[in-house]
Amino acid sequence: MTRLDHHSLRPSATSAPLRFIWSHAAVGTFLALLLSRIVHLAIAILRPPNSRPGSGCDDHADRPGGCRSVYVISGFTNGNIVALVGSKGVLLVDGQSGRRVGLADSALRTVTKLPVQLVVNTHYHADHIEGNPHWRAQGARIFAQRLLVGEAKKDTVITEWEEWHREAADPAALPDSVFDDSLALPFEGHVTALHADSAHTSGDAVIWFRDANVIHTGDIVELGAPPFLDWWGGGTLDGMIRGVDLVLAHADDKTRIVPGHGWVTNRGEVATYRKMLVTMRERTLAAIGAGQSVEQYLATQPTREFDQAFGGSRYGERFARLLYVGLSRRSP
Repeated sequence: MTRLDHHSLRPSATSAPLRFIWSHAAVGTFLALLLSRIVHLAIAILRPPNSRPGSGCDDHADRPGGCRSVYVISGFTNGNIVALVGSKGVLLVDGQSGRRVGLADSALRTVTKLPVQLVVNTHYHADHIEGNPHWRAQGARIFAQRLLVGEAKKDTVITEWEEWHREAADPAALPDSVFDDSLALPFEGHVTALHADSAHTSGDAVIWFRDANVIHTGDIVELGAPPFLDWWGGGTLDGMIRGVDLVLAHADDKTRIVPGHGWVTNRGEVATYRKMLVTMRERTLAAIGAGQSVEQYLATQPTREFDQAFGGSRYGERFARLLYVGLSRRSP
């Protein structure tokens, strides 16, 4: 039985102008996209315009706290990676998929040759943890929320959702260290991993770069396609809304928010995303309460005003079906 990809992302333009640096590997992949549909990777710069990339931060080592720059390694079907480049090494948020981690590494090497010292995973899905062995082989230590481990070890088939085969992760992809509620990561600057309980999954982590005013949401926020709610991995719709609230509580109007998938965004767009989740919760529960079947519910086009943001009506219908399946069997 083949594993089904639970994401349906499509490429979208960024919500704010960002400069991209392309590695040779990424450019080659972009060209190959025309023939093989391989998705390309790029680096989007989030650092202040008066700082500059290089092989490292040796030229700024005398500054208090060293030199730190924040980048996004962005793929359109696999998750976004945030890279914090410090004076002696690199911290990554998420490890990328096993298939594309080499491209992510090639892109990273266009801005720094420093070693990756730490990777923190946002949740257990393969496109976020499969690349962990690649970074560990370079000396990185892997961190994650404790519940990620149990979910990553499961091998099961979800018959009620497209026969989705949840394959157990390679043991080498599991973290070296885990945390419960929050963890100040042992790296330069103030970087904190915050547990968002029962959101996208049971073990989601939101990563807050306080000094840089950047937040990586993991898949609690997805843009350009509907989010995936992993009911079978401990996710809940109420928990996802609380996870969005956690993001908003740590953001201001200048915060750059990096979703698990999609473009770099801001507090206002995330607040709009939250309203969508609340609206869909209300509509789905009302349909279930009225005794509608899933097909009767879908016939009402419950995602009609969100379909354009989702990439089309078929993606909206799939999201509505996912919510119906979960909410009809579980507490919201």
